Amino acid sequence: MDHEERYLEAVTAAEAEVSRVLVTLLFTDIVGSTERAAELGDRAWMKLVEAHHATVRGLFTGFDGREVDCAGDGFFATFDTASSAIRCGDAITAAVRPLGLEVRAGLHTGECEHRDGRFRGIAVHTAARLARLAQPGEVLVTATVRDVVAGSGIRFEDRGSRTLKGVPGLWQLYAVADRQPLDPPVLTRGYRDEPRLARSGRRAGPRTAVYSGARSARNG
Repeated sequence: MDHEERYLEAVTAAEAEVSRVLVTLLFTDIVGSTERAAELGDRAWMKLVEAHHATVRGLFTGFDGREVDCAGDGFFATFDTASSAIRCGDAITAAVRPLGLEVRAGLHTGECEHRDGRFRGIAVHTAARLARLAQPGEVLVTATVRDVVAGSGIRFEDRGSRTLKGVPGLWQLYAVADRQPLDPPVLTRGYRDEPRLARSGRRAGPRTAVYSGARSARNG
């Protein structure tokens, strides 16, 4: 069972006294982890996973993300802003490549029920499903996120529409077409919503992040 599925099953409908919060949710997953573990052996694989975890957690800190859950080869984190979540997801996919790993991610912004550090609701399911649809190195997110970051200069390419398991509606997918610097951010004190990326003079390779949004039958 995937770590996203384990998390979703662990949060039961029996939980009460929850509060509703608006956050951007990010799920990540190492591509082909089972095959790599078999190829490397237990000891080498565990060392690689430890390096992966340290890298991802460092980026969560840099981009002001909050780790919610970690299960084996993937993470679930929340962010106050969609732009920080996008940058973090993009930075993660680039930062793990020198380790010989590919990571895919799913992103969605929405209201969730929050209690005792747990998040539940359709928004969580949406982000988790997107992580499973992403290609290696992709960050799949929703049109809600795309709308939130309007004016950021990020350009998108149409990737067609998809359905998400257990999530109502048809979801239109997009891809970020820009070339973005992937250096860790330099946070400006007092400005949590827009981390300033450090400039080293290097340019990153093409990044791809996919955006999706549900469309009702009335809206076409």
